[in-house]
Amino acid sequence: MATDNQKKMFIIRSFSRRFENFEKIKKIKLIIVPATAIIKRSIIEPARPVKGTHDRFDNDLVKLDYIRKIGSSIAELHCFEQISTPILEFSQVFERTLGSDSDIVGKELYRFKDKEDDLTLRPEGTAGIVRSLISNSLDQELPRKYYYHGSMFRHEKPQRGRLRQFEQFGVEMFGHDNPTSDIELIDMAMTFLNKIGLNDKVVLEINSLADMESRTRYKEVVRDYLRLHETQLSEDSLNRISTNPLRVLDSKHHQDQLIIKNCPPISEYYNSASTKRFETVCQGLDKLDIPHKINPRLVRGLDYYENTIFEFKYLNLDSKLGHSQGTILAGGRYDGLVQLMGGKYRVPGIGWAAGIDRLALILDESCIQPKTRPVAIIVIHDREEQQLHQQQQLEFYALKISKSLLSHNIKTLFYHLPSSFSTTSSLSTINNNNNTTTTTITSNTNKKKSSLKYILGNILKSNASHAILIGEEEFKQSQVTIKFLDLKIQRGINVEDIIDTIEKNQN
Repeated sequence: MATDNQKKMFIIRSFSRRFENFEKIKKIKLIIVPATAIIKRSIIEPARPVKGTHDRFDNDLVKLDYIRKIGSSIAELHCFEQISTPILEFSQVFERTLGSDSDIVGKELYRFKDKEDDLTLRPEGTAGIVRSLISNSLDQELPRKYYYHGSMFRHEKPQRGRLRQFEQFGVEMFGHDNPTSDIELIDMAMTFLNKIGLNDKVVLEINSLADMESRTRYKEVVRDYLRLHETQLSEDSLNRISTNPLRVLDSKHHQDQLIIKNCPPISEYYNSASTKRFETVCQGLDKLDIPHKINPRLVRGLDYYENTIFEFKYLNLDSKLGHSQGTILAGGRYDGLVQLMGGKYRVPGIGWAAGIDRLALILDESCIQPKTRPVAIIVIHDREEQQLHQQQQLEFYALKISKSLLSHNIKTLFYHLPSSFSTTSSLSTINNNNNTTTTTITSNTNKKKSSLKYILGNILKSNASHAILIGEEEFKQSQVTIKFLDLKIQRGINVEDIIDTIEKNQN
């Protein structure tokens, strides 16, 4: 037999509710459980998130909503309309547009078979919108201007500012080929970043990939140059020399970058049309006082870009983002993309996209506005022996008051008491014969959670401005007791005066 020192005591204390005008004797129930009675632990593995994904709540979600709202408002000022496309597309949508030898298609797609269909979770937004343009014959009614936001998916190595499921905000414009459309979209991007609080914290880098004629000529120059350094290139870049040498210029391998930096720039191979177009874009940016830096080494990683391409890079990389994650918004022109995806005609297009998660990381807390303070409604069961139907009458009365507050757009927190229908809990133990037994014990946790002190503690955490207390006496007299939580005073008022009292005193 176990000695007293080997026994473990489980004390369950039943506290009476504490009110200013109500007092009861505390009751203490004592249960002694031998040390040999070991509580049986659950063998169910706790649920966990997928690697590279992130739960968003509280201030994280506030920041994301803040960024989306600012982006949407700026886009709508420029007469862009919102569009939403599925996160699932046929895999060929991205193979055609991104290039079969790209890192995204080769290594990063979330791709799977669904019966006979080859499907992919979208890794970026432009291809799906172009597909929608064609599927719905929207390319027959140009121009079109769209903005979007939503989740994208890439199977990358997770790191700060780079997730496998990430949020993007972007804009796309179809049907305009004048350089003024490039300037407008870059100006939109600058305004967007300034509005969310990144003034003077970003730099705009811009380049031109020229038209098809210039780019074809330049491809051969790059191919010849890379073949002179084949022994020093990464395996991926070696494979791309014959298929798409321009992709090597976007390589992040350190050994490749040492070679790339001495490659002749594309600007030396522009034809007159490409030169004039790029000069016009840069002059327009100057006229709009948009500072920019021409980066002849800038090459966007997607096959469909031509002519103008640009990136906004975050300057303060010390603690917010790694150096490889410095690009926070990027885009460019893609005049051949609609036709590449099966459209009947060549449709001019240009767009940009920003990583919302990455932007949220570098925003400070100043973008988080104070929340509207709620009014809390608390039901008080004054007598422990109160019948169930009496308790329900109080609760229904309180719900009706809550509905009235909500109908007047008053933020309302209805405090739900523990249910009267569940008053017991089970304790599983293992006895001396190693047999599992279950003992049902009276649970007094609900009593603690129903105490006014406990409830008011939770209400204060919600930053409520007022608490409306409803007990049996208030119900009988069609009144409530209202607590002014900042002033620490309370008084009784009639039900019909609640709205007026709250609106006059709420801050």
